[in-house]
Amino acid sequence: MLTMLAIGSFAFIPNLASADTTIQKLSVRMRGIITYWGTTPVFGWIVANARIADINGTHHEWAGVHAMWSYDKPRLNCTEPPKENVTFSFYTARLVESSMIKLNYSGYDFYVSGLWNVAKITTSIYVDEYGELIRVEHIFEPILTNATGELRVFSHWKVFELDIDGIDLLSGFVVMWRIAYTEIRIFDIAGPTGEPDDKINIFDIVRVAKAHKAVPGMPHYHVEMDFDFSFRIDIGDLTTVAASLE
Repeated sequence: MLTMLAIGSFAFIPNLASADTTIQKLSVRMRGIITYWGTTPVFGWIVANARIADINGTHHEWAGVHAMWSYDKPRLNCTEPPKENVTFSFYTARLVESSMIKLNYSGYDFYVSGLWNVAKITTSIYVDEYGELIRVEHIFEPILTNATGELRVFSHWKVFELDIDGIDLLSGFVVMWRIAYTEIRIFDIAGPTGEPDDKINIFDIVRVAKAHKAVPGMPHYHVEMDFDFSFRIDIGDLTTVAASLE
């Protein structure tokens, strides 16, 4: 687990001062595994990134949260490509507008509230007789639009809840979290150990390249690499990382 010093509030962050500019920055990153939807076991991922800055007294904040889960754990969490045509469904939730971003708030280690979109996606994966991918079809069914909800992380960054009005509570455990007094690069997804290393480099390029053309229900797909949340790791995701190389 990559961890830096946690603080009591986003208000207490260090100054990065120059002759005419004072900037205070803080970033948070969290990844988790979704294990329950209400009381029913499911499998899925959640990725959250948040930034806050005070630039010469002007407050700026941003949060991005994407979640994906399915009742069909073997398909969404597969390690082998399908040997025949397959159709399955999964669900997604995306934060479309944040209203509050806090650390150590009301008993929670990390808290993000705002408006969320929720949808059901039915995916059909078509392969040839050798198991090579032919095409993928997605059927998109909106469930909620601009629903109020909140992400809550607690128990010393061990567990989380995603509570969106109109659907059952999503819950699971945290697999990685990080707090930094600089900007966390969201395209930094892999380093020599497989975890983010504060650099956008060849390790990130290689990981996304290995997942090229992957969709939910195929190996190597992960919502963290699907930067535009299109349910496919495509050339756009790869060039996004390449363009951000340091």
